[in-house]
Order: sequence, then C-alpha cells, then structure tokens
Amino acid sequence: MGFNILVEHVMATRFRRAVLQSLASILALAALTAVCDGLHLNLATASLLYVIVVVLLARVGSLLTSIMAAVIAAVLLAYLAPPSYSFRVNDPLDVVAVAAFLITSLTIAGLVLRVRRMAEEAASSVSRKLIDAEERERSRIGRELDADICQRIALLAIKFDRVRADFPDLSAEMILTTIDELRQEMGELSSSTQALAHTLHSQKLEYLGLVASVRGFCREFGHEHKVEIGFRGQDLQRAFAPDVSLALYRVVQEALHNSAKHSGARQFEVDLFEESDAIHLLVRDWGQGFDPETALNNGGLGLASMRERLKLVKGELSIESQRNGGTTIHARVPVVSGRDSNHSPA
Repeated sequence: MGFNILVEHVMATRFRRAVLQSLASILALAALTAVCDGLHLNLATASLLYVIVVVLLARVGSLLTSIMAAVIAAVLLAYLAPPSYSFRVNDPLDVVAVAAFLITSLTIAGLVLRVRRMAEEAASSVSRKLIDAEERERSRIGRELDADICQRIALLAIKFDRVRADFPDLSAEMILTTIDELRQEMGELSSSTQALAHTLHSQKLEYLGLVASVRGFCREFGHEHKVEIGFRGQDLQRAFAPDVSLALYRVVQEALHNSAKHSGARQFEVDLFEESDAIHLLVRDWGQGFDPETALNNGGLGLASMRERLKLVKGELSIESQRNGGTTIHARVPVVSGRDSNHSPA
C-alpha cells in the first residue's frame, strides 16, 4: 500500500513538472512571437529564437515536452509567415522553411536529451565506482583492525596476565626483560595504529605540507610492508589549495597499496616535483605489470578512484605498464600561484 502511494506521488510530481514546463515554453514562445511581430523580424531570426527555447527545454524537460514545444513553434512560424496573422502559408519556400525548422529543432532536442542522458549515466557510473572504492577501503581497514591490531591487543593482554600470574616467581632481571618486550610490542602496536589512522586523515599533511607528509608516509609504508621506497621530492616553491595536496597524497597511498599488493615488486620509487604550471607525482615499480585499459574498465586496482580524485582538482592520471616490465603512474595537477592564507604549505 505504501509503495503504491509512493509511486502515485512520484508520477503526480512528474506530471506537474511536465505541465509547468509546457506552460513555461508556451508563454516563452508566445512572448517571442509578439516580439518578432512587433519588431518585424524575418522567419530566419524567429526560427533561431524558437530553437533556443526548444533546446533550453530539452536540457531540463522530457522528450515529450520538447516535441510539443517544437510543434507549437512551427505553428507560430506559420502564423508569422506571409500572409501575416493567419496560419496559411502561400509561399512554398516558407513551407519548406517551417518544415525544416520543425525537423531541425526536433533533431537538436533529441541530441541534447541524448547528451544529457549520457552525462547522467557517466555521473552515476562515477558515483558507483567511488562508492565501491569507499567500501573496499572500509573492508581493508576492518580487516586490518580485526586480523592485526585486535589480535595483537589480545596477545598483549594474555602476556600481561601471564606476567601477573608469574610475578612472585620472577627475578628482577626477568621482570625488566619482560617489561622491555611488552613496551616494544606496545610501541609497534601504536605505530601500526597511527599508520592506519593516517590512511584516513593525515594531520601531517595539514601542518607539515605535502612533501614532508609523502616522505613520512613512504618511510612508514616501507617499514610496515618490508619494502624499499625511494622518495625524491623537491621543496615546492608555491602554495596551493589543500584539496590539491589531499588529492596527490591519496594517489600516493592508493598507488603504493596497489603496487605492494599486486605487482610483486619489493622496490618502488616516488617522485614529487614542480614545473612552471603544474605539480607532478610519479610512482614506479618494477613488478609484473598489468593492462591499464582492462583494469580501468573493470574498475579494479583503485585506478578509477585515483582518476576521479584528480578530476576534482582538474588534474589528470596517466599509466604506463607492461607485462613483467613494471608500472609508472603519473599524476599531473595544474596549479595557480598564490600565497593565500587558506592555502597549505608545500
């Protein structure tokens, strides 16, 4: 019952919207007809003005309302054609002109509607990819919390219980050794938790800037995953918007996670440098490689997420990869000079 009411409400809303759009188009066409008549504009000028109304309606309305507007506009053109103030068209060329207008306006309206649907489908596809990427990231964090950090905390609790039970029988030297071991394990646990927190939000990025944050992440990532990461970063001379820093930082994170997981390589390079009009980020590995087009089409390896992040800051992502020949991910973001207070340090 509730579903039927919802469907009826949606249909009624769409009907009201279509009626309002139709009325607005009729009023606009009528007003243009009065203007054309008052200024004695020719049929070509009137046709152009009518086409604009039909196209604007196609951008926001449905195909049916666009067709209706095109037909009404053609009738009004016949009204303006000699003899004036009648719907009779004596000149065969005027008949051809009105027919050509109707066909052209319907064709343009159809193309505009098609482009609008393609844009909506593209936006929907991007949203789905971003949601999938977010869910994969949540799953990864959940697995790390459950399989790594939670188990290590449980193991520490067991060791503390054992120390408390055996405390009367332990020598001072054994107690100090056990405390040192527990302190070391707690430090490692703290580092792992901090590294996981940095994948969600890095305070270093806000206070230290992009170069220092990427250098620190590479060092922490290499230590955690037992891989070697060579980082080369110039001190960026210009300040740029915080969203640019965040986008590049996330690309580094995603690229290194993907490389460590899929490439099979143990050595990586990260280059961050600046040119006159852009900042560049290169992440390289010498692993097994993959087909970039196939990976992008399948929505795998987080490439779609990286590309969409860069699009938000008007950047671009290029990928060079060969089977057993390694992979290079290149992110380029155009930057504008500025030292505004709302810009992040380099």
